Amino acid sequence: MRRLGLAVLLSVVFSAPARAEMREVALPTRDGPSLRAVLITPEGPGPFPAIVALHGCGGLWTKAGKMRARETSWAKRWTDAGYAALLPDSFTARGETSVCGQIERPILPERERVRDAYDALVWLQAQRFVKPDRVALFGWSHGGMTTLWSIAAASPGRPAGLAHDFVGAVAFYPGCVQIGKTAFTAAAPLLIEVGAEDTWTPPQACVALVAAAGARGGAEVAIDVYPEAVHGFDQPIGTVHPVITRNSIYKTGEKTVMVGANPVARERAVPRAMEWLKRVLGQ
Repeated sequence: MRRLGLAVLLSVVFSAPARAEMREVALPTRDGPSLRAVLITPEGPGPFPAIVALHGCGGLWTKAGKMRARETSWAKRWTDAGYAALLPDSFTARGETSVCGQIERPILPERERVRDAYDALVWLQAQRFVKPDRVALFGWSHGGMTTLWSIAAASPGRPAGLAHDFVGAVAFYPGCVQIGKTAFTAAAPLLIEVGAEDTWTPPQACVALVAAAGARGGAEVAIDVYPEAVHGFDQPIGTVHPVITRNSIYKTGEKTVMVGANPVARERAVPRAMEWLKRVLGQ
């Protein structure tokens, strides 16, 4: 079912004039089973700059087995810009489809997923169609938190002896409370995009994180806060709606948060993120 879904997305989303190739790959990991991952490459032999993209707490797939619309729309932007992209699925190989409703989450940004991010980087760097010194990191929500832990100067997932690290990163609406308790500095330029009305991952903690990181030094860390935007504001479809969740970071138990697209914020955040990627990837 899921492989069929990918084929449908390939024909619908990646239509002429941009002819991208989209396929599933098995991503080896350092300490467990291989992960399912989606690889998208632009037309031509490369080598291309590349992006590792990390899904949110709801996983990479819809219930119908297709890659989510948010990830699909961003993947098209990246291939149109000449970037390859690898989207690892951190959940299904570990027996999960979503962790949004779990207070004690079995898969954590600072534990399993930060290692997944670097395993994806190492795999991409071994591919002939990728420029090994031009790979960026991108994540949403749970994947955005993973992005912060990965790009940290003291990242718990960075392997020893890495020839080329991530050259930069973008995190959309990450939770910043937990990592904000550390002496966070960035190892490469980091952009954080958040909504002012986000009640799931409130922006105040990220604003404080950026200020503290700036005072400590390290690579540049920038943040944009979009008025009236809630969690998931870059979604290409859908309206703002309530979601009942359980939050493992704040230990607040069950709560209702608003999630959904904000076209005004999206139209500002997408070019901002793409320009940041162009800057760090050199294309």
